[in-house]
Amino acid sequence: MRNLRFEKLELLSLVERTARAIEFHPKLTVIKGPNDVGKSSVIKSLYWAFGAAPKSIHRKWNDAKVKAMVTFTIDGVRHSILRTGDTVAVFDGEGKALICTRNITKDLGPFIAGMLKFGLVFSNRQGEPEIPPPAFALLPFYVNQEGGWEKPFNSFDHLGQYVDFKNSVIDYHSGILGNEYYELAAERRKLQLEQEALAAERRTIGKAVAKLGLEADFSGLELTLADHEEAIQGLLVRLKDVRAIRQTRAAQLAEVLDQRTALDSQVRIAKEAISELEKDAKFAASLEAQEILCPTCGTVHQNDFANRFGILDDREACFEFLTRSGQEMRKLSEAVGKAQLEVRAADTTIAEIQTQLDEKRGDVSLRDVIKMEGRRAAAGLFDEQLTELDRQIGNYASRITEIEDKQDTFKDKDRREKVENFYAVLMLRYLRELDVSAIDHATVSKINGRISDTGSDQPRAVLAYDLAFLKTIYEFKGSFTAPMILDSPNQQDQDAANVAAMIKLIISERPDTGQTILGTVSMHGVEVDDGLVLEFDQKLSVLRPEEFDGMNDRMQAFFTQMQA
Repeated sequence: MRNLRFEKLELLSLVERTARAIEFHPKLTVIKGPNDVGKSSVIKSLYWAFGAAPKSIHRKWNDAKVKAMVTFTIDGVRHSILRTGDTVAVFDGEGKALICTRNITKDLGPFIAGMLKFGLVFSNRQGEPEIPPPAFALLPFYVNQEGGWEKPFNSFDHLGQYVDFKNSVIDYHSGILGNEYYELAAERRKLQLEQEALAAERRTIGKAVAKLGLEADFSGLELTLADHEEAIQGLLVRLKDVRAIRQTRAAQLAEVLDQRTALDSQVRIAKEAISELEKDAKFAASLEAQEILCPTCGTVHQNDFANRFGILDDREACFEFLTRSGQEMRKLSEAVGKAQLEVRAADTTIAEIQTQLDEKRGDVSLRDVIKMEGRRAAAGLFDEQLTELDRQIGNYASRITEIEDKQDTFKDKDRREKVENFYAVLMLRYLRELDVSAIDHATVSKINGRISDTGSDQPRAVLAYDLAFLKTIYEFKGSFTAPMILDSPNQQDQDAANVAAMIKLIISERPDTGQTILGTVSMHGVEVDDGLVLEFDQKLSVLRPEEFDGMNDRMQAFFTQMQA
């Protein structure tokens, strides 16, 4: 079972020219401070960097266009992940980019899953098996102050892309059903899709046989000279169509090449603009004068915050353009390659048709060229195809049955019962310690995550579930482990005794070999012995101007790789 741990979070805003680096204790980090000091925004940036979308990111945080870089280890091997806007890149311990993408589901999800050996597989809306985005891997480890205390597995946005995902997440992470089961499920679904494609092909051939009347037995050569002339005419029509397609593809190729040339020019201009805007920003910030006279045109410019902010915003826009253009350049290069292949394919087809035309036009007698049994041969060919398809479909059915039998071997009733009993004992104990007595204990003692209560009891019941489930993950090693992040447990107007009990339980019951990050206004008298307490006390200014230059310079090497 692999172990994900966070070492450092680095946040950078080119818009505000502010930054902040936060290092985490290997066991427990408490981010403490009053409201509106940025605790939740910092905490949300951790899993946001991994391509998961926490509910309700603050508008001002989005406006600042904060970039987040997390240095992390998996079984002690160091990596880092950097997110800027919709682009995410993963780097190795030497700072070399391993992947850079804007596609969370198609690219980043499988890559992160490979690093963590996360094997859960879902069927997408097209019925195809796929590894889900990172949010589904991280669901049990994050309790967001928005949504996370209402019910379990509710801290991320955009979870509705898979139907009924919760049961699979619970079975996988708890260890009831492991990687082997879901790997078999993915293989079974792949075989089912291939089987369905063969069945569709068989239906098409069957309809063609019926439509052409090839079921009847007949004999004799039923082709004539008129048929020969018709075949030639058909080839001429096809040649005309392929030439039209070739002309269209050639025009598309020329257009894409023009777009790539134009984008190259825009990238060069943007890089030059970034350098000049950075110089302008530093020059303006260094002057004490409130007005600056332009030496070129004589215009007087106000050296106030609004104008300096405009320079920074322009620089940020250039940077974002470079990030997007790197992705767009790769798409254009792929489009060029595809268009070139299509043009070459059209040329090949044209040559083949021309050869056939030359052969047919040179025929003296159709009967001298055609040596076959006509419709009887065609019917025999269709019969062979149908027989082969039936054989292949039967083979797929046998393989699917074999996989289903293997899956059944992993559905161990004794193991499920053992896992659920372990969870239930912890859940009921935690409910007692948190003084949640009115809830239906028979319902919540089941591991399916249906926690329903009212008022201030609900957040405490959710906490009991999350801690019990986390302990179950560690006990049965059903998946990887990740830092447990709990943000603002004091929800629904908890009284002093209840919120103190919640924090005490978090501190005392966190896994010994795990990492916990807690955001809270107050510790309510609970002491932290083996851990780190970070105090946030500046309203609306969690990022710091004094850290900007150093972090900005350090991150340039990473940004450059993301723009390549």
